[in-house]
Amino acid sequence: MIKPRLRMGLVGFPREEYLHALLRTRSAVLTWEHASAADADALWVNGEAARFLYDELVSVAPGATAPAMTLDLQALDRPTFFTLPLADERIRVPLVLDLHSAPSVDKALRRAQSVLHPLVMQLALGHEIAERLPGLTGTTYHVTQRGRLVAVVNMGGAIGLDLNMLPPHLEGAEWRPLPRAAGGVPPQFFTTSFAEVLWNYVNRVDTELLPDRYRRATIFFRAIPRVPQRLLKESHYAVLSELGAEPHTFRQLQQNVGLAEDSLAKTLAVLYYAGAVTTNPRRAAKGATRHVREAESESELRQSMFPQEDLQPFSAFQGRAGEERPTLPAALEPETRR
Repeated sequence: MIKPRLRMGLVGFPREEYLHALLRTRSAVLTWEHASAADADALWVNGEAARFLYDELVSVAPGATAPAMTLDLQALDRPTFFTLPLADERIRVPLVLDLHSAPSVDKALRRAQSVLHPLVMQLALGHEIAERLPGLTGTTYHVTQRGRLVAVVNMGGAIGLDLNMLPPHLEGAEWRPLPRAAGGVPPQFFTTSFAEVLWNYVNRVDTELLPDRYRRATIFFRAIPRVPQRLLKESHYAVLSELGAEPHTFRQLQQNVGLAEDSLAKTLAVLYYAGAVTTNPRRAAKGATRHVREAESESELRQSMFPQEDLQPFSAFQGRAGEERPTLPAALEPETRR
């Protein structure tokens, strides 16, 4: 089984090679990899580079690859560890680690892994969905391991996960297709969405997951990505803006947005799995098929995982070619999950 990949951001370190090595050698159920602070699931902050400002604000001097950063200790939304020693005794942080102590590093990574366990299980389930996707023709699946229900998967809808499981428990589990009426999530399960699970997974794999037809056919805007707004990056906004104005081919998008081929393929892949784009003009947003040729024959088009009636329309992107691009409206955050 491929291990889920978590991202560690390194803030304020002049040299990072040693830290990269620490992350690579301390992986059991999952893999840690280096990422920018903006994209990281957890942070290591150089305590020697941190300075107290006022209230709970801390400034961290620039490191090897990032600018200076200001952190609000009361608003940290992910596991954040300050390395010892702390240069400013006024700083009071809840989580610390000693990079020169293997037990301290292991304890910090286990703590972060525990806090991020819902994400770990989403990544593990995302891998299982991607592996089975061509054969998942039903609407709802109960995923069981030795007769125990460990996940409920509604294709294009809600997903429930038993957080008492570990990623290996999903390997070899039985996927039982059931009617949509069986898609209720047990109250003790963690609840997320099909789009968010696939979005997180696709963003963390090196495998090419964009269907081949997206390189050959006309691409249409379909709906607002069904994921929290915090997950959308500038590249996603740029592509959606172009497609909201008029359909494009892959090459047209690449030219207009200015992304490298592999970057555009990754961006389109996550938008595809979030139900935001399509090559089927019949599934495009209302008004998005003007002045275009047919993308492909109906028999060659794979049906989307997202039923059209469940998608939120994106009427702000129904402008004609050549009109000024409208501002992308913010997708609403989902309700607070368990």
